[in-house]
Amino acid sequence: MKILNKSILLLLFLIPCVLISQEDLVDKIKGSWKLYEIHYEYKDTTYIMKENDHGRFIFTDENYALMYNPRMQQRKPFKDLSKPENEEIINAFRSLVFNTGSYSIEDNIISTTADIAKVPGFEGGQQYYRMKLVDDALELVMYDETYSNGKKPEWYKKLKIKFRLKRE
Repeated sequence: MKILNKSILLLLFLIPCVLISQEDLVDKIKGSWKLYEIHYEYKDTTYIMKENDHGRFIFTDENYALMYNPRMQQRKPFKDLSKPENEEIINAFRSLVFNTGSYSIEDNIISTTADIAKVPGFEGGQQYYRMKLVDDALELVMYDETYSNGKKPEWYKKLKIKFRLKRE
């Protein structure tokens, strides 16, 4: 009986600590984070993109915004900036990823829900990131994505994408 009482007291002490630590995590990731490296991790191969640091993740109390160049390469400018050709527009669109919406953190997992997305129809979709925060370095590993209709992308369980970021 004494062990049970001590266990209950310990749990009552730890539950607020767990809740506080999640709130602390939100406070610690709030702000702007510059993307400096992306790892595309397949079961047998990892591709590392780090040529140029083209991207940013921003977190507020409840919302996020992300935009990045998935190849981390310099984008090709339009020949005529005020009159781009259709192929130039298509290539420019393909060279960016962006989403914005709300997020939550639980057990070092960031869950995002998009309200605006590059991909039409992804609004309401969710992405899941394992988070590791050390000082001014943030590592996010996207391991899951669920479309608003409940379906998964073809890369699900085949690919993880690791983002390495520095606080700005």
